[in-house]
Amino acid sequence: MSYADFVWLLISEEDKRSATSIEYWFRCMDLDGDGVLSMYELEYFYEEQCERMEVMGIEPLPFHDLLCQMLDLVKPERDGRVTLRDLKRCRMAHVFYNTFFNLEKYLDNEQRDPFAVQKDIENDSPEPSDWDRYAAEEYEILVAEESGTEQLQEGSFEEGNDADEVLSTPETGDKSDKLVISDLSA
Repeated sequence: MSYADFVWLLISEEDKRSATSIEYWFRCMDLDGDGVLSMYELEYFYEEQCERMEVMGIEPLPFHDLLCQMLDLVKPERDGRVTLRDLKRCRMAHVFYNTFFNLEKYLDNEQRDPFAVQKDIENDSPEPSDWDRYAAEEYEILVAEESGTEQLQEGSFEEGNDADEVLSTPETGDKSDKLVISDLSA
């Protein structure tokens, strides 16, 4: 997988609301390439989620019950057939895809207030995308790690250099070119 492919995968995973992501995940689920997600294909992917849930000690919802929920969510034009057009129209494709691909997000959605889902559908105000929220969270983690590393480095140099070792570079034997390694365990 190339770096560009990885970036598209990450964006598609974190923001399943965009048209590009909806198309990407549809292609992943459409195993036979006929442009329709059959009940067989939905069951195939849900079985994987069930195995993950059972490993975690969670009793999965029977497929028939889940299928009814997903069809109510998507409201396909033709019974028993979910098309790309249906998913783009329903505005809840992210919930649909997370049900089949992302166990953590599926379980989060299952724990949510049922009225919050309806509020999401009706809310037309500009909110940050799932990708924007993900990027902001990752940035906060990075900043916290960086400030923690800086504090650790500043603290080790302020305490004194008695724990530091000085090594000369073996290739040249030049004593002016020295590498300092700090013992951070002290």
